[in-house]
Amino acid sequence: MLGSIPHRVCLGAQTLSLRLRLDRMLRRHSIPGLLGALTPKHPSPRRIPLPAVEDSLLAAEKLIEHLRVVPDTCLYRALARYAVLRGAGHPVRFVMGLSPRAPEIEGHAWIELDGAPMGETVDDDMVITYAYPQP
Repeated sequence: MLGSIPHRVCLGAQTLSLRLRLDRMLRRHSIPGLLGALTPKHPSPRRIPLPAVEDSLLAAEKLIEHLRVVPDTCLYRALARYAVLRGAGHPVRFVMGLSPRAPEIEGHAWIELDGAPMGETVDDDMVITYAYPQP
């Protein structure tokens, strides 16, 4: 059954595995190239319920936050969320932006579902500089 406890454990393990590899992957690939590699070639025919995916992502992110063994920035969280949610059949979009009012360059990365940010707070003045896939 989709969204069952074993399925959530599997999604959490997938998230942890990806987060442990992302730093190395980012050193080898451009962000567009990495996103292309993280995008499933054949999306899941059966969408895993969003609450089950979000629970798995949150549990993995809490563990990573406590372990402090890999970078825990918005970029790494957004890349992992993008891959896991896309793999679960949700048409999320990876987004990067800059804050034009910040005294120094201030960037942020997040994912969107149906045009709304997921899992990150995004300031209203943030200007989108990159999105994948393009709308």
